[in-house]
Amino acid sequence: MRIFRRVLVSTLALAALLVATPTFAQTPPPQGNEQGLGVFLQGGFTWSKLYGSGSDTIPTDLSDSSTGVVFGVAFGGNKSGWFGIGADINYMIRNVDTARLIGIDVPGGVIQGALKTHYLDIPVYGRVNFMGHQTKGAPTAYVIFGGFVDIMLKGQIDGIDVKDQFNGFDVGPLFGAGFEVARVGFEFRGNWSVRSLNSTGNGTFLNGLEKSNQFTLLLLFRVRLN
Repeated sequence: MRIFRRVLVSTLALAALLVATPTFAQTPPPQGNEQGLGVFLQGGFTWSKLYGSGSDTIPTDLSDSSTGVVFGVAFGGNKSGWFGIGADINYMIRNVDTARLIGIDVPGGVIQGALKTHYLDIPVYGRVNFMGHQTKGAPTAYVIFGGFVDIMLKGQIDGIDVKDQFNGFDVGPLFGAGFEVARVGFEFRGNWSVRSLNSTGNGTFLNGLEKSNQFTLLLLFRVRLN
């Protein structure tokens, strides 16, 4: 957990530095094209799969997918140059309505049912802009790459708290692409968490799994405020 804590602290520090210093780590725009720090409101949908191995029954259940929603605010991107740094603060809710989604060992037995999780999603990424540097309304296509921290705020199965069965936060790489025109855009992202379920410290996780990774696709719709 120490390395996860260090990644979390580093990510939050970089995000704070980015917001406080708009020109941080960004290529200078052509003269007269400086557009300031980009600020976006965004919201959209998520699709996730939680993978596991090391148990006879649970991995099949874990391979089911979940859907959800995400909304938040984004900063940076340096649209007026070819490269910039961006950071988001998002709230993400994942829901799975199938009753056979997951079974988790808890004190007193095993509970099984629909899983609902709430996360604070904080990605930090580089953004490469291929065109549209002239004005905020000009068409821009771009790709992003970086990392993220997902801080788990709540986890329930049919109203029963299972938050302690998961890591306090997930970390991993992200990648994506987007398009923006007239201050409105959309973006596809993929987040790959390296560990989702909480480790026992003995090479397994609290529900018997030896590995647990979660892959999430995000479709974001964005409106540029600045």
